[in-house]
Amino acid sequence: MNMHNLYHHPILSLFIMIFMGMFGNQTLKNQDLVTSFIEARNNYDVEKVNTLIHDHYYELFMDGSKEIESKEQLMDRILWGKELDSHISLLDISVNKDTIITIEENTNFLDVALQRKPRKFKITYSFLNGKIKNQSIDTLSGHQSIIKFNAVKYQEFIAYCQQHNLTYHGKSLNKEFGVQLRKVLEQYKSVNQNKP
Repeated sequence: MNMHNLYHHPILSLFIMIFMGMFGNQTLKNQDLVTSFIEARNNYDVEKVNTLIHDHYYELFMDGSKEIESKEQLMDRILWGKELDSHISLLDISVNKDTIITIEENTNFLDVALQRKPRKFKITYSFLNGKIKNQSIDTLSGHQSIIKFNAVKYQEFIAYCQQHNLTYHGKSLNKEFGVQLRKVLEQYKSVNQNKP
């Protein structure tokens, strides 16, 4: 049997169609997982997020540093984000083999109060047993200039807090820390809202 005849073989053709259908179906499921995950994070729905991620979930920057080390830390970060109106904007989504790649923009009340620029990242989602296993986070062109600009804005905020004896403390980014930080940010924003 030559190669040309293989493509005309009905059983082989059926097998190829089923295999392609399964792969395409899994890709759609993974895309749905990612969009549901982002939506649940934007709604601060920790219960929904919990159903979408693997028990050993983590987020890793391309340099090897961990942004999120565990599922529990992610839940705390979501509740911190709720206090600060954190939001993820999905700018692009694509498929690369068994991963989903997104371009995401992250904003929160720190950006509003400090007049910072939003951060954009290229995120590669990996999957295990029908759940999101982890994220690999990469920066995009222009990231360093945004970080420098935002660092200046944050230093202005720190100086203001020191000058006015304002404190906010937290050992980790969780709900309690978010509540404290939000109060200080609200005060800072009200004083500085007309600054250029």
